[in-house]
Amino acid sequence: MDVDTFTGFLRTGDLPDRFFAPDVFCDLNVPAWRFQLQGAAALAAWAKGEAPHGQDVTTGRVVAAGATTAVETVLVTERSYARNLWLLRDGADGQVDEVVLYCTGPWDAETVARQAREAPMIRP
Repeated sequence: MDVDTFTGFLRTGDLPDRFFAPDVFCDLNVPAWRFQLQGAAALAAWAKGEAPHGQDVTTGRVVAAGATTAVETVLVTERSYARNLWLLRDGADGQVDEVVLYCTGPWDAETVARQAREAPMIRP
């Protein structure tokens, strides 16, 4: 699993060559909602819709367990901040064939400031 390729995808929404299986299954869990997508093109369209001008991506822990890799990210756009946990499963052909996302949700600037005031973090 090439985490740099994955985070590059998150930054731009541009599909990396042969990283995702064409029929990749995506189970996306966001605050108060859950939806599923099928296919690399559908995943890329969703990613572009979420951050049409790109986003900053910070990678936290990366844990590989067999065919599945867990990746923590922080995503920041001009309008929001989100912490995510991604589960990426490599298929038999070496392409990611399943993506599961757990997201704290997009926080606006007011929510980010409130969290910093009311619940300062001990660790980043």
